[in-house]
Amino acid sequence: MSRSAWPKQFCEFLGESLFHKSIARLQPLGTPWTVTTRELKTLTEKTLRDCGIKADRVIYEPLPKSTGPAVAILCKVLSLKGYDDEVVGIFPADQLVGREPAFHSAVRTAEHFARQGEIVTLGIQPTYPATGYGYIETDPQPLAEGTNLPARKALRFREKPDEATAKTFLASGRYFWNAGMFIFRVSRMRELLKQYLPDVYSVAESLRADLSNIDQVYAALRPISIDYGLMEKLPSHITVPCDCDWSDLGTWDSLAQAVPKGAAREVHVQSDDCFVFPHTPEKSYAFVGVKDLLVIDTADALLIVKRGQSEKVKDVVDVLKGTQPGLVANHPYEIRPWGRFEVLRNMRDFKSKRMLVDPGAQISYQSHARRAEHWIIVRGEGYVVLDGKTIPVQEGSYVHVPLGAKHRIGNSGQEPLEFIEVQLGTYFGEDDIVRYEDDYQRI
Repeated sequence: MSRSAWPKQFCEFLGESLFHKSIARLQPLGTPWTVTTRELKTLTEKTLRDCGIKADRVIYEPLPKSTGPAVAILCKVLSLKGYDDEVVGIFPADQLVGREPAFHSAVRTAEHFARQGEIVTLGIQPTYPATGYGYIETDPQPLAEGTNLPARKALRFREKPDEATAKTFLASGRYFWNAGMFIFRVSRMRELLKQYLPDVYSVAESLRADLSNIDQVYAALRPISIDYGLMEKLPSHITVPCDCDWSDLGTWDSLAQAVPKGAAREVHVQSDDCFVFPHTPEKSYAFVGVKDLLVIDTADALLIVKRGQSEKVKDVVDVLKGTQPGLVANHPYEIRPWGRFEVLRNMRDFKSKRMLVDPGAQISYQSHARRAEHWIIVRGEGYVVLDGKTIPVQEGSYVHVPLGAKHRIGNSGQEPLEFIEVQLGTYFGEDDIVRYEDDYQRI
């Protein structure tokens, strides 16, 4: 499901992407900023538009350099905008929170301490002896002050434990999962970066207000995580316990717990405790004489794994990087600024696609030198511009785009405009496009 061009935070496991869920969860606290890589610009800005947020609060990293430089650059940008006294929370974009009121309450408590100059982590209340998470060890005595939730003095970070150690952590009541969520005042974080990560801080300080030198800045930054580079070196910080039904959905085992029962059409014969993530809701799956299986089905790949072993999918990916790198990188469908398309068939003499154009969006005005196209509108309404002539279209409309004709299609309705495209010609690559006008500056 997760590919390098379509990472986990954009996968629509539960109806909408984890990034979309994260943005919606954070909006009651303020307008979020996003720090991400340039390769994810289209996916990021499309999600922000879907959430009703302008893309003017995004920092695009030219190179991934881990969380330490990302936090340092964010703090520098906020300082340049006069936000030194603001309280900021850092939240991974690929996590799931089931009880949002509890999450918001914990963040507000953390904000209380951050305004006093503390660095605060949210410590997730552990529900089982997890060996895949790091832990925060805390003083068992809650701090006297605090508003909605008790807060504790954090003593140290603990690496991912073995099962026996994890059981002692759980029994003690002193340990919380480290979910990578931090709350702090911008000026205080900059002071600590200068103290504990002086090389990263000094390079970040050279960033210009218009970000015109961000490429040179990132080339000089040392990759290091904020946990290792700063948090683990602090003599103390504050942890706010948070019991919010949290999961990082890091494995298919964890996702199988989050997907509602009955999400797929399944038949079980003398089988037990099997889970399937279907390619389509209409597809049926049968399990006979097996147990403890996870089955993940996509258009171009099928994973079958025993429960408790799904972390080893990383080993599969390592093999595929050498044998099928295209499979690791891309899905059969692709996101565009105007919507998305999915390749249905890619044959020697024709290619077919399922196309979806978002409400209010339109593709570029373009032509093709080596293919003609045939469009059947199956849902929604919109318009086609063909060699300067505008043609209204709706469900059931057919449009023939001759070889070399200038054309575009746009959505004038309130729901996605969906059509099936059949290409006929001698070449069907995406590089056979000449653009004349484009809303997304791709000319």
